[in-house]
Order: sequence, then structure tokens, then C-alpha cells
Amino acid sequence: MYILRDTPNAAGQYDPIQQTAQPLPPQGYVWWPDSLERDTFAQYDGFIVPEIVRKTVKSYAPNTDGFEAHQKDLLAARKLECIADSKSSLAAYLLAHPMQWTDGKYYSITAEKQQQLTSKIMSATMAQTMSVPYNLTWNSTGDECTTWTLPDLSSLAFAIDSRVTSLVSYQQEKEVEMQNAATMDDLEAITVDYDSVPLPAAPTNGGEQA
Repeated sequence: MYILRDTPNAAGQYDPIQQTAQPLPPQGYVWWPDSLERDTFAQYDGFIVPEIVRKTVKSYAPNTDGFEAHQKDLLAARKLECIADSKSSLAAYLLAHPMQWTDGKYYSITAEKQQQLTSKIMSATMAQTMSVPYNLTWNSTGDECTTWTLPDLSSLAFAIDSRVTSLVSYQQEKEVEMQNAATMDDLEAITVDYDSVPLPAAPTNGGEQA
């Protein structure tokens, strides 16, 4: 024999049907006869309206409104997970994929390094405006800092910004797709592949380290 909790949760969903060898249903449960099909129960994930007579489910119908609301909640929660994953994977991608510059070396493009680079360029610009000596330095990944000219480091900063902007725009496009997904299948079919985002064109002149 099978048993079912006699009340659903607040959303209207019943716990899964359980098999039992007990002669009587436990407190809070009713019988689910062997002869009563269970496929519809599974199809609607426990969202049903049962007819219970003398502690036995005689028949039942799907609770379509409750089921559809539940599916919407699941989809909304999964969208948030997918969007968060796309953002965290972008941060991981930026960390793992420094950009190669015209000097053949690789430069980090993480948000933290971009902030540091912007700060460096601002300081150098202020120093230049005030005619104050300033040793502008920057480093490639794994190397010590070396001296750069302001135009050359600015060119690097613009190239990094272009690369990161294209990646962020791609993530935002995918986020919109996720938000607009009508079903779970549509949502899970969305792929996020940052390798597919084209690299920015290399500068044709300038951009060389001093």
C-alpha cells in the first residue's frame, strides 16, 4: 500500500507518495490505493486536489494553477542562479585570460587591475598638469613594474577597457536572454562562452612600452 500526507504545504504541493507495510496509515497520512494511478501526481509534482473518503484517496485531479505558479517560481529562481553564474564565470574568465599587448607580454584585465591602472593614469595626468615629476610604472603578469610613458600606458588601458567592455556586453546580452526565457528548457539551452567574444583589434601604431 501507499500513503500520502493528508495536507499539502502552503503552496498547495503534497509530499511524494510513500510506500508502507504498516497496517494503518500513520498520523497525518491517508491511504493511496494500489489501484489509483500515480503518473499524474508525478507529472504535476504533487500539485493535486484529492478526494479523500474515510482516510483513503478515492480520486484526484491536478491542481494546475498551483503547479503553474510553482513552475514560475522555480524558473525565476533558476534564472537568478544562471545570471549569478554568468557573472562569476566572467570574473573568473578575466582572471584567467590576461590580454597580450604589442610588446608580446600579457596584462591582467581583472576589475581590480583596471581600477589600479586607472588610478595610475590619473595620478600621472595630474602630475603632468602640475609639472611634478612622476615615475609612471606598470607590470605585465608575473613581472615587476617597469617605466611607461603616459600615452603608451593610456593606449594599453583603452585596449583593456575595449576587451572588458565587449565581455561585459556579452554577459549582459546573455542575462537578457535568461530573463526572457519562457521555460526551463529555454533557459538551460542558453550557453555562455566568453571565448566566442572577438578580441579587440591591435593598434596599428604606438602602444609600445617606453
